[in-house]
Amino acid sequence: MTSFLRSGSRTAAAGLMLLVVIQCTDQPVVDPPSRGIGAAAAVVSGWQQEYEPEIYVGDALFELINGGAEVYHRFGFVQALATQYADGDGRSISLEVFEMKDIDGAERIYADKTGGSGEPLQIGDEAAGEDYYLNFRSGRFLVTITGFDSQPETTAGILLLARAAAAGLGGAS
Repeated sequence: MTSFLRSGSRTAAAGLMLLVVIQCTDQPVVDPPSRGIGAAAAVVSGWQQEYEPEIYVGDALFELINGGAEVYHRFGFVQALATQYADGDGRSISLEVFEMKDIDGAERIYADKTGGSGEPLQIGDEAAGEDYYLNFRSGRFLVTITGFDSQPETTAGILLLARAAAAGLGGAS
C-alpha cells in the first residue's frame, strides 16, 4: 500500500511539474520588464470600475477579441487587460490595454487599428479619436477605450480615462 502511495505521489508530482512547465512556456519573455499594465486601469472622477480588471495571456486573447487575435500574436502580444467603467447616469465605457513585446509591435497594431483615420489627439505617443472610441499607443502598450454611445458625457469620460491611463503607463497625457 505504501509503495502505491509513493508511486501515486511521484506521478502527481511529475504531472504538477509538467503543468508548471507548460504554463511557463506559454509566457513570453519581455525585455525590458513591464511597467505594469494594471496602472492603465486608473481612477477617474465620476466613473467607477464595474468589475476588477481581467488579464488575458496567450490564447486567452481569443476570448477578449474573437477574430483578429492572430494579428496581435504575430506582432508580439504579451498580455491584455480589460475592464469597464460606469458613471452615475448609466453610461458605460470599456478599457482594453494590450501589452506588446516591443514598441514596433504596438506601432503596427496601432496603425492597423486606426488605419490612419480619426482625429489626432495629444495622448500617449500617438492617439486618434472617433465618435465613440479612441485608440492610443504609449510605448509598447496599445489602448482602446470605447463608449457605448456618443453622448458628450460619454466622450468626455473616454478622454478622461485615456489621459489617466496614459499617465499610468508613463506616457504623455
